[in-house]
Amino acid sequence: MLKLNKRQRWALVTGIAGAAGAQLAEHLLSSGWRSVARRDPPDDPPPDDDVHWTSAIVWMAAAGVAIGLTQLVAKRSAGSAWEPATGDAPPKTKHRKRRRVA
Repeated sequence: MLKLNKRQRWALVTGIAGAAGAQLAEHLLSSGWRSVARRDPPDDPPPDDDVHWTSAIVWMAAAGVAIGLTQLVAKRSAGSAWEPATGDAPPKTKHRKRRRVA
């Protein structure tokens, strides 16, 4: 059986929560776009496609905000479920020290 330490288990839990949240956010964002714009959201358009710049920029901004919020909610939710399940606080993330370049 594979043995995982606390930090590895936390990374697995937050990864699964983030992936599930991203799928939900993508579905809700696409559905919302279809209901407001009355057409499918822009895909990755080739340069000669008839997707307008404004549509592409609005879609990318909305997608960025949705994914950022989803990651935040997923990590917070995983943290609030982690404590009752394990009895411990979630592990802190490691921050790498930046080297100063002379």
